[in-house]
Order: sequence, then C-alpha cells, then structure tokens
Amino acid sequence: MERINLGFVCSVLLLTISCNNSNTHIQPSDGYSIGGRVNGLHSGTVKLVGNNEEDRTSKTIDSVKFDNDSFALKGKLEYAQMLTLVIEPGHWSLPIFVENSSIKINADTAGSEHYDYTKYGGTVGANIKNFSITGSKSQDDWMNFQNDKDLKQFDPVFADLEKKFYAVSGKDVDAKYKVRGEMDSVRNLLQIRQMNYVEHYVNKNPSSPAGAYMLDQVYTFISDKPLGKIDSILNAFTGDAKKSSYYNTVASSQAKIKALLPGQTAPDFTLLKRDSSKFTLSSTRGQYIMIDFWASWCHPCRKAIPHWKQVYQKYHDKGFDIVSVSDDSRWKDWFKAMDAEKMPWQQVCDEFSKKNMPARVGTLYMTQYIPFYVLLDKEGRILVYSGKEEDILQKLEQIFRS
Repeated sequence: MERINLGFVCSVLLLTISCNNSNTHIQPSDGYSIGGRVNGLHSGTVKLVGNNEEDRTSKTIDSVKFDNDSFALKGKLEYAQMLTLVIEPGHWSLPIFVENSSIKINADTAGSEHYDYTKYGGTVGANIKNFSITGSKSQDDWMNFQNDKDLKQFDPVFADLEKKFYAVSGKDVDAKYKVRGEMDSVRNLLQIRQMNYVEHYVNKNPSSPAGAYMLDQVYTFISDKPLGKIDSILNAFTGDAKKSSYYNTVASSQAKIKALLPGQTAPDFTLLKRDSSKFTLSSTRGQYIMIDFWASWCHPCRKAIPHWKQVYQKYHDKGFDIVSVSDDSRWKDWFKAMDAEKMPWQQVCDEFSKKNMPARVGTLYMTQYIPFYVLLDKEGRILVYSGKEEDILQKLEQIFRS
C-alpha cells in the first residue's frame, strides 16, 4: 500500500511533537494575548499563521517585531484554534493551540528539527521542539493526548521497525514492503487506541475544539475509516467544537465517503489518454468496470498487474473491463511504466490542477492510498469500494458464476 501525498511533512509533525506543558486552566477573556521569548532568536518578525486544510493555504492573522528579545501578540478568535507561530528570518515554526486567554511561551531553538522541502515546492525552515506553553487549556489537552502513556508505548515499536526498514537492502523492495506491512499493522492498532481516547475525551468535553482537532488529526491518517464510530463522535460535539473547521472537515469527508459506498452511482470523470484524447467514465455503461488507481512509483500496484491481467483475460469476454487511473504527475514516468507493463485495458492519467493538492479524480474518489479499486455494475453503480484485491475477486466470482 502506497500513501498518496496528502500534504507536506510539516502537517504530520503536529502529531509527533513533544514538549513541556502545565495544566493551567484559564478563564475565557475578551481575546487572546500571547507573549514570550525564544532563546537563540533576538530579532525578526513573529507571525501568527492559520492553515486551511481544504485548499492547503495559509494566512497570517497577526505579526509583530521582536522587542528586547521578546514579543507580544493580541487579538480575538471565534473559537480555540491550532495556529502556528512562525519567526522570520529562518522560518522557525511552533504550533500552538490559541484560545481567548493570556498565553505565555518560553522556547529555545536548541534541538530544533530542521527541514528542506524546496523539492516539493515548500520552504527551508525548522520546527522548534523545546518549548513550554501555559495559559491555554486547549493546548494542555492536546499535549495530554500527544503524551498519553497508552499511545506513547507505540513510539519505540515504530523506532525499531524504522531501523529494520532501513537495514534492508535498497534493492530488496519486497523485503522493505514486508516491513512496511508490519508498520501498517502497528499503526492500525495505534489508531484504534487514538480513536478510543478521542471518543472518551469528546464525551467529557463535547464543546471543546481541541477534541474536534484530535479527531481531525487521527481521521486524516486512518486508511479504512470506521464510519459508524466516527459518526458517533461527530454527533457528540456541541458548541464551539461544532463551529470549528476541524469538525466541518471530518463531517465533509464522511459525507463524501458515504457517497462512494456500494449502491451509489460512481462520480463521472473525464481524463486524457496516452494520445491526449479524452476518455469519459460514463462511456463504459453496459459493462462491469473496475477502476484501478495506481502509479508508476507504486510497487504494490506494479506487482498486482500480472494478476489483473489474468483476471482481465478470464472475464473480459463476459463483459468485464478495467480503467487504470495513474497518479503520476510526470507523463514520462507513466509512459515508461505502461511500456513495461503492457496492460491491455484503458489507461488514463489523473490531473494535478491545483498546486500542493492531490490528483483531481483520486480526490473525487477519496483514495488515500494506492492501489485502490472501485468495481462498478453495468449502470455505473458502485459494487465494491476497497483497497483489497480479494474484495474485487470475490464479487467478480459472484457476478460471473452463472
């Protein structure tokens, strides 16, 4: 299973930051005031930045200059939000859950995690890892989640698996994917624990935007989402939590996934074929169609192709066809893979029409990883929506049994 790029690595880092916090409970005020110092930085501009998950854009909410090695920001938010403190020059960043209260920050650039995302269209900068924040209950609750002992016990397991992964010869791709499979299994267990934590927290704090943010962060990285459990948590939210963008993001994604469940009509799309002529999915009505989401760089996708050739040969004359949708952003890589694999069915390439956003049709079908398969009946209704080959095979055997 290959993860599709859902954002820059910096978004993932929010799930792995550890720091010192107090459990100070502050009464709400008319607005927020954020003051503090960053040891190692004595001048520059401090910005408070908000990030939009929907279009992956950012917006500066406020900015000030350093004054005598310290800074102070003031403003007002509709509800508590996870924002990023960005210090220039150097693009030093520090995530902070801001609410309308008096918040104090004491940070140090020592031990910061430096990065260079320029090859992905991003920036060069550093994530500040050594800091303490007081005065924000939402921040305290978020860090309690981050540092929960039941969840932290998975850290050394992942660390060992990562060492195991890099110890495997670079040429032994199958061995590397075997380790990645182990990682996925452990990650699934962790996500179950995380969901249980979030459910318990939300039941006790239904109006907390921190709870909605926790759900959003866990939800983003779950491959096969437990829709019923997530609906139950969403239904528990009230007040500011329900107003938050985090709640709306999860609720919107849930609705999109439900629109792709068996019995629903598959979203139509038009993409370009190798010769740049257009192909439209609805033109295949009258046949059973499997949409195969893949890419040249996806090892499991490539490894599955010989088997799909056998399936295609077995059922094609009975009314079955395949449409492969490539997640390649570079057509030359797509061409090379098609020439090597010689797949006899329809090939089209997805579109990356928006900067920093995943492919258009993959997003339409909510594919978080590849390979991923969607089987349609003759009227274009979804029969199977799954990343598992066996789910498709079982349904095909059922269809063509008679």
